[in-house]
Amino acid sequence: MSTTEFNFTKSSTGIRVADFIAFVNDRKTEQVLKAFVLDQAMPHTHIAIGSVDDAIAYLSKIERSPQFLLVDLHDSVMPLSDLGRLAEVCEPSVQVVALGERNDVGLFRSLLKIGVRDYLVKPLTVELLKRTVNVAEGKVSPVMLARAGKTIAFAGTRGGVGTTTIALNVARHLAEDTHRRVAYVDLNLYGGAANSMLGIQSNNGLTDVLQNVHRLDPQYVERTLVAKGARLFMLSAELDYGSAPPFEGGALGRVLELLCDSFHYVILDVGNLTDPLASGAFDFASRVYLVADRSVHSTREAIRLLRFIEDRDNNPPTSLLLNNANAASAGKVQAADFTSAVGRAALYEIPFEARAISIAENLGEAPNEKAPNGFNQNITRIGHDLTGQPSTAERTFFQKLGLRRS
Repeated sequence: MSTTEFNFTKSSTGIRVADFIAFVNDRKTEQVLKAFVLDQAMPHTHIAIGSVDDAIAYLSKIERSPQFLLVDLHDSVMPLSDLGRLAEVCEPSVQVVALGERNDVGLFRSLLKIGVRDYLVKPLTVELLKRTVNVAEGKVSPVMLARAGKTIAFAGTRGGVGTTTIALNVARHLAEDTHRRVAYVDLNLYGGAANSMLGIQSNNGLTDVLQNVHRLDPQYVERTLVAKGARLFMLSAELDYGSAPPFEGGALGRVLELLCDSFHYVILDVGNLTDPLASGAFDFASRVYLVADRSVHSTREAIRLLRFIEDRDNNPPTSLLLNNANAASAGKVQAADFTSAVGRAALYEIPFEARAISIAENLGEAPNEKAPNGFNQNITRIGHDLTGQPSTAERTFFQKLGLRRS
């Protein structure tokens, strides 16, 4: 694979980071792209001869996606499926332009529906690129709304049911195992447990962005995040007890809007359900997980909270997670009785784990637990539920048929 690179910066992984990345099929198109970046004086670029698969392999190794990505669909048999796989390794803010040799209106419309900004038919020219990619304004000439990340809220029916433990490990799974870029927002303004579970300290970034919501931009928000690795970022606060929140209501929506422009998933750890931030979290959530245990109180609260969460304009799909956060075995509400009372079954029931969870939380690490149907396996299932990846059973089924699931 031939590549042309100009004046890069390097990430902590040693892989070079570019603002403009292109993978094209032929030398003529490569030469046009080289002329375009020189004409526009673009300093950070990566141009390569390669396919969509080459683009996916390259993008999966860099910490930050480019501002502009151009891919050639010449050798793609299933372009929509290939671009869907490409989207999994790109941040939502990436502006994708596809190249092809077919002047196909149906394909063009299909590409726009999945978030591609434009589709250009070869032969490519510098003038066509200049009309499409506005380097000065940092955007592709708009054809449709940009793709945005998903906001996922986790809430508990009562304290101690393990909401933060589950939410944080789902975030860690999405970042480390599925290579998504994840922002974790701990809405407990007086210091939630998530920071200590990651082994990091809060910088009060959440109060900063909520207090300055009228002058926020993506760069401002990113500076308030605390990184845990290359793909997981924390936004939290640790106000002094007794101090009043220094911001007005309604500020959370703008923060989430900016985060969704740069992250595949924004995980909201909803702490105090009476806090105005909790209601705001549910208003902007595209999915909610309600964590309960098999106690009478938790069962009653699950009924009330499901009504509270789903009785709003966005009506977010809400799933119940039953978590066995302690070793008690006697006196629990039976699973069938819980389902009958609440009116729906739990999506998953997570068994009690005696050692691995406590050790991991104290060390700020991922749980070292491999039991069948154990904690980590259920976290993986929730992750698959969000990303649409097939379960192990589904993968085995498709493999037996000799099929690839798109």
